[in-house]
Amino acid sequence: MKKFFTVLGGMGTLATESYVRILDKRTPIHCDQDYLDYIVVNHASVPDRTTWILNHSKPNYNLDLIEDIKQQSLLKPAFFVLICNTAHYAYDQLQAATDIPILNMLEETVKEIKRIKPDAKKVGLLATRGTVESGLYDGYIKKAGYEEIKPTPELVDMTEDLIYHDIKEKGHSDGKKFHELVRKMVEEKGADVVILGCTELSYAQEMNPETEFPVADSQSIIVDRSLEKGMELEGRTNNK
Repeated sequence: MKKFFTVLGGMGTLATESYVRILDKRTPIHCDQDYLDYIVVNHASVPDRTTWILNHSKPNYNLDLIEDIKQQSLLKPAFFVLICNTAHYAYDQLQAATDIPILNMLEETVKEIKRIKPDAKKVGLLATRGTVESGLYDGYIKKAGYEEIKPTPELVDMTEDLIYHDIKEKGHSDGKKFHELVRKMVEEKGADVVILGCTELSYAQEMNPETEFPVADSQSIIVDRSLEKGMELEGRTNNK
């Protein structure tokens, strides 16, 4: 392949599969050759991102990702897509490992809020403990002029129960738990829109879409950016 991109996934695998499904579904096609050219690196053995962020004595996931990036850079993809919000903790370090651009999921997600909820002032965040406690989204949300509404410790526990217990451990989502998390952020915490700041939450959104309250689905948004850039590589526009 000459014009393609690389997806750095496996964090976790169900979320990566969700990305691929949504990307292919949104690609305007009339034959096999209309799908985009891309490589998926499903590096499922990458150490848990939150575990390392909260305790640097644990295995460092960045070493695995840097190795993946260097290996894939030899193939000369046009860009990388990193399918994990929490992994963006070391975004600058990962980008420094290659001259090939890595799409910034967090930045693109916050940018999209203007379209999703034009009058939004308070932006809620649902994510892993690592993403919340490290303040990964804080700078992007503040720069965009929004007030950030973070989840309470109880909501973080509920979020991680869905992410780790249901999706990562059991291999399926729980729609009731997912919708209750979003409802609490909007009705009890006062968020105007809720960022789904973990790709497992994006998987939950794919399985049981939230239709009552506005959400900024980080993975869905990065799918759209991937599609735009992938089609540009081929001189195509998305008129689907």
